[in-house]
Amino acid sequence: MDEVEKYLAKEKEQLESRKAPEELNERLRLALEQVPPRRKTKAPKWIALAAAIMILSFVSYNYNAFAYYGKKLLGYDELMTETLAQLNEKGSGQAIEKKVILSDGTELYLDGLLTDENQSILYYTVKNPKGVVEESYFDLIRGSWTKAFATYGTSSENEDGTEIKGIQAFEAVSPFAKKLTLEYRYNEGTEQEEITFPYNPKLAMQTELKQSIRKKVHVDQGTIRFDSITATPSRTTIKAKVNVDNFDRIQLGGGGVQLLANGKPVDLTGSSSKSAIFGQDLELYYDRLPKDLDTLELVVDKFAGYQSLNEAIALSGGDDQSEEIHGKKLIIRKIEKGTDGIHVTIATEQDILLEGVSIQSKGKSTPLQTTLRADLLDVENGETYNERVLLFNTDKLPDTFSIEGMHYAKRYGERIQIIGNKKTVEGN
Repeated sequence: MDEVEKYLAKEKEQLESRKAPEELNERLRLALEQVPPRRKTKAPKWIALAAAIMILSFVSYNYNAFAYYGKKLLGYDELMTETLAQLNEKGSGQAIEKKVILSDGTELYLDGLLTDENQSILYYTVKNPKGVVEESYFDLIRGSWTKAFATYGTSSENEDGTEIKGIQAFEAVSPFAKKLTLEYRYNEGTEQEEITFPYNPKLAMQTELKQSIRKKVHVDQGTIRFDSITATPSRTTIKAKVNVDNFDRIQLGGGGVQLLANGKPVDLTGSSSKSAIFGQDLELYYDRLPKDLDTLELVVDKFAGYQSLNEAIALSGGDDQSEEIHGKKLIIRKIEKGTDGIHVTIATEQDILLEGVSIQSKGKSTPLQTTLRADLLDVENGETYNERVLLFNTDKLPDTFSIEGMHYAKRYGERIQIIGNKKTVEGN
């Protein structure tokens, strides 16, 4: 141990041997006893209660401001499609924040409006603390150069039945309109009312693609002419003219026409058709196109087709006689006498409609009088067929069942290139 270490060891020993004087301990104890104990700060109960009332009042009074708070609609999440949710997240659209009180005290709030060249979407709330009896019926929106009829809608009701939130779509409104008037009905449609609100066309969403197509596709009984495509942030619309005999005989509509963007199908969201000169006007509605678009193609995968048959099927006399006609299954389920004639129950795939049906008994033919009933039938292979009960005006049980032809959903596979170099169908 060197001299330094010896010195430090000695000082340590001296410090450990020292004790505080008794009077110092007593003064410290007395000083600590005089310090008031520290307590948690706690506001009086009336302050907390008042704060809660203020918050509740604010929420209640300004409810519709919250419906469009920060340029985003609140409370519509479960009603929005993914595309509408994305537009809402970006703050697209404009607030309306108009309220009317209906005859039974129900409050109707128009929260917001989303518009573009394809459609207009109204966000609304119906409230009544006594219970919402029924939803309003929205007919149209009118204004300068505008008469936009209602197209589709969806809504949801809260658990206690006091509030309905809904989305109602209309046709597009004019970019020249500065104010719009909503016409609606209430009380089972007996009360007609309207509400006018300002509209800013500058807040309408811009069209992303608008292009002429002008291509024809030939099908069994006519042609489909695809005229144009208009793509906006909320929807993509294809307009076409259909000049096809018996286009409406099967419930396919435009459901078999695919829109491929960058080779991938764009979701078909709906379609509509109406009579026009030389055919029908058909509109097909698809979801929004992807942002980066390299190719865009229409594919007529399935459309109304027709096959001439002229087949006579010998009846076995038993139930569920299965036959195959032009690759399609026909089940003759039952033949029985009724008080009004012979009833023949048949089942086919849902996209098949037979034409020129008759029954024969000992060489005498009886044409179909009418179809008594049509139902859906689940068959053994897990598919769902259409079951129809056919009435023939005779009392003779048949020995053959004849069919002249059938309408069905036929696969065509015709393609039209809208964007990109490949063109498989030439224009006319």
